[in-house]
Amino acid sequence: MSQPVTPRRTTRSSASASPSPAPASPTSPPKSRSKPSPRRQLLAAAAAPPKEDGSSADALLAELPGRRAQAMDLLWLLAPAPALPLMLHGGAATGKTRALLLALRHLRPSQRLVYAALRSLPSPRALFASLLFQLSATPFSTSSRHRVPDKPSDFVAALRDALTGIVSQGEVVYLVFDNLEVVRSWDKGGQLLPLLLRLHDLLQLPQVVLVYVSSATPDAYYSMTGSVEPNYVYFPDYTVDEVRDILMHDHPNPKLYSSFLSVALKPLFRVTRRVDELSAVLEPLFRRYCEPLGDLKAVPDEGMKRRLFEHVQSHLAVALNETFNVPMRASMDEIKDGGSAGKGSAKRQFAGKDGLSSELEFHMSVSAKYLLLSAFLASRNPATLDAALFDSTGGLDNRKRKRKSSQASMHMKDTIVEEMLMKGPGTFPLERLLAIFQCITSVSEDILDEFDCPDNMASESGTTGLMSDVLLQLSTLCNSNFLSKSRSCPLEGSARYRSNIDEDLALKVARSVNFPLSKYMYRR
Repeated sequence: MSQPVTPRRTTRSSASASPSPAPASPTSPPKSRSKPSPRRQLLAAAAAPPKEDGSSADALLAELPGRRAQAMDLLWLLAPAPALPLMLHGGAATGKTRALLLALRHLRPSQRLVYAALRSLPSPRALFASLLFQLSATPFSTSSRHRVPDKPSDFVAALRDALTGIVSQGEVVYLVFDNLEVVRSWDKGGQLLPLLLRLHDLLQLPQVVLVYVSSATPDAYYSMTGSVEPNYVYFPDYTVDEVRDILMHDHPNPKLYSSFLSVALKPLFRVTRRVDELSAVLEPLFRRYCEPLGDLKAVPDEGMKRRLFEHVQSHLAVALNETFNVPMRASMDEIKDGGSAGKGSAKRQFAGKDGLSSELEFHMSVSAKYLLLSAFLASRNPATLDAALFDSTGGLDNRKRKRKSSQASMHMKDTIVEEMLMKGPGTFPLERLLAIFQCITSVSEDILDEFDCPDNMASESGTTGLMSDVLLQLSTLCNSNFLSKSRSCPLEGSARYRSNIDEDLALKVARSVNFPLSKYMYRR
C-alpha cells in the first residue's frame, strides 16, 4: 500500500509518528488551521491509493476541461511500469501539473509519488535533500549518519539505494521534477540539468518512472549525450471556450456568471490567455457587474443583462488598459485569516497552477509589450531582411526559395551563425524600431478582428492607441534595462538601441499578447 506524502510543514518527528491522529487535549483550545492549497491537496490525493469506484477516465476528463487528448496520453504513457521518461511542456498556466497529478491519482497499480517543486528550491543541495527526505523510511536529518550529498555522483548513489529499497517491495515510484527550467538559473545548474535528464540511464530501475514538467520547449534541453529520449506531451494554450469552461466550473450561479463572461471574457482574452491572469482580473469585474442586483442568486433576463453590461462597461475598458495583478500562491482568504501557510492558492484557479510562482514577475502595458517585441526582432534579425519578414503575407514564407545546400554552403552558414552569436544582439535606429512596431501591431489588429465583440465596446478595447505613447514607453524600457541606448551614430546622426532580453523572455511576452513571434524570427 502506498505511503502518504508528508506535507512540507510537518515536523520530522511527527512525520515518523504513527499515522493515526492523536486525541485533542480537552484543556487546550482548538487551533485554526489554514486551508491547504489545491496543489497540496492534489499531491496528497495522487499519493493516496486510488478509489475503486468513480475513478474512471471519464471522471478524469471531467476535471480537466480542454485537456482530453493530454489526459489520455498521460494515462497511456504513465502506466503500466516500466515506462520511458515523460516530459510535459507548454506555456505557463496551461494545466500541466494539475493534469499530471490527477492522472497519477487515477492510476490503478500501487504507486508512490516523489514530487520536487524546483521553483521553491534554491539550490541543488536543497533538491537532493528534498528527494532523499521523501524516500527515507526513517526521519531524515542533515546530521549524524544522514548526510546530504554535495556531489552529484554521491546523490545518484544515495538515490539509487533509496529507490531500490522501495522498488523491492513491489511499489512503482513516480519521480516528478516540476518547473525544470528553473534549474538553469541555479549555481552550476548547467551541470545538474543533464544529470537529471539522464537519471533513467544512471539508475537502471524499470519501476521508477521519471516525469519532467517544463514551461520551456524540449529544444532547450537537447544534449548529445545519447541518453534515452523521453516521451513528450504538449499542452497548448487554452482556447476561449476552454477558458470559459474552467471559469464556469462549480460556480454557484452559472447563468449569471455565464452572462457576465459573454461580455467580459473575449475582450480580455485578446490580451492574455493565461487562466490565472484572467481569473484575477475577472473577479473584481464580476463584483462590479453584480452591484445593481439585489439578489445574487437571481437569473437575469435580457433587459437586466443589458443594464448590467452598461454598468460594467466603463470598468471593463479600464481593466483592458491596466496591468494584471496575478496573485501568488498565498490566497487572500489565508492572508485575511492570519494563516501561516504562506503559499496557498488563489481563488477559482482550476488549471495552470504550475505557472504561479512566488518570485517577482514584471507587468507592463500592451503597447510596451509590443515595443519590447519590436526591439527584440530588430536586434535579432538582419536589417536587410525586414522587407521579407514583414511582407503583406504576414511573415517569411519558409517554403519559398528552398534550395539544396551544398556542404560548403552549410559550413559557411554555420560560420556566420557562430560569428553572429559571438557579436550578440545588434543595434538599430529609432526609425527601424517604429517601422517594425507599426507592422506587428497592424498584424495583431487583424488577429483581434477574428473575435466578436459588442459594437459599443470595440472602440474602447482595440489597439488603436498603441502608437500614442511609444516614446514614453521607450524611455521606460531603457530605464528598466530592457533596452540599452547607445550614443548617437556620427554617420546617421541619431541614437541607436539594443535589446537586452533573451528569446525565452520574448516568447513569454509574445504569448501574453497572443502574437506569433516565431513567425517573424529569422532562423539561421
